Amino acid sequence: MYDLILKKLEKKDKPIDVIVVGLGFMGFGFVSVVNRLKNLRIPLVITRRPDEAKVFLEKKGYKAVAEDNPARIKDLADKGYICVSDNLDLIKQYENEIVIEMTGTVAYGTEAALKILEAGKQLVTMNPELQATVGTELKKIADQKGLVITDVYGDQPGSLSRLIGNAKMMGFKPLIAGNMKRYMDKYATQEKMKPWADDKGLAVKQTVSFTDGTKQSIEMNLVSNYFGMKILKPGMMGPRIEDFHQAIPAFAGENIPPEGVVDYVIGLKLFPGVFVIAEHTDPHQQKYLRYLNMGEGPRYVLFDAYHLTHLEVPMTIAQVALFKQEVINNGLNPTTKTAAMAKFDLKKGQKLDGIGGDTVYGQIYLENESKDYLPVGLSYDAVVKRDIPQDQPIKFSDVELPKNAATKLLGLV
Repeated sequence: MYDLILKKLEKKDKPIDVIVVGLGFMGFGFVSVVNRLKNLRIPLVITRRPDEAKVFLEKKGYKAVAEDNPARIKDLADKGYICVSDNLDLIKQYENEIVIEMTGTVAYGTEAALKILEAGKQLVTMNPELQATVGTELKKIADQKGLVITDVYGDQPGSLSRLIGNAKMMGFKPLIAGNMKRYMDKYATQEKMKPWADDKGLAVKQTVSFTDGTKQSIEMNLVSNYFGMKILKPGMMGPRIEDFHQAIPAFAGENIPPEGVVDYVIGLKLFPGVFVIAEHTDPHQQKYLRYLNMGEGPRYVLFDAYHLTHLEVPMTIAQVALFKQEVINNGLNPTTKTAAMAKFDLKKGQKLDGIGGDTVYGQIYLENESKDYLPVGLSYDAVVKRDIPQDQPIKFSDVELPKNAATKLLGLV
């Protein structure tokens, strides 16, 4: 498949122009890797801080210019420039077929996603937070317009989608789709995590969301919704193990529903990858799997020891552009939700600081058991209307929501 895609790219008589919305840590990573591939090109980056983006790109060795004229953007792209702007209307005005949203936000990300779909363009996101919060509504719009909406390979949900697909092609029945964590502290704060974030060159809010379990819940939320899977309990089981092969006995006593479940394992020696516990009941295949050192069966662990973030995104772009094929999205019938939980005691009148902040963390629930719970993706700038104890789920009735593209799309304001 990879060879086919590379050959099709090489044979194109003109490059595939990809507009990028967002130039954070992953946004620049994508820009830097696309530059090395034939017939994929970035003519335009849209960001809320275009002046900073221009300076940043220039410091990284790129020819960058602020530009809002679509014709000029095309001419400059032909000369090797990347144009920057804060004008989302350029998504419609510039002639191309595909846009990637990489803002890492929900409100602004929704605004950009709606512009992309309204322009009749294929929507790729590297933003599980957006997908898990408003992805179903965006998919309805995309389906009506005959467009693709997908998150990417490289993040855990896309990596799990690929692994689950491979498992099914080999005749396995996936039972548990899993994430691997080395460390988790649901009470992580920005002050506590700032030294680590600074050392890794990451935004502190991003780092907190990794540490307090919010991002993990959102990612598994997205996987469960795409594949129709469930969870074993709110927040998932998360057994501690030393080696990923211990995942099978760690879940051995659990009653797995026919749809399968999402979960995670935690251990300091684990790879930052993904795994699937799958079943093969064919005795002939069990014999071969025993020969291949996969164990006695009928349950086996399949795993990818890595997810290479932005490096795998071009594969998604090419797959969508050339074959109109999705990787993963939130689906039309969600089975789970990531609810906002009080990280500490919250007081009436307090404003929530959202994903990666000091006021809430996200915890996955079954959708049919959490309809009144506020999705953590909508928590930013919400104002608390009553005191809420630590570790309690926050309900819609507990907060006053801000007016933004996400809350409007969901009909909440």
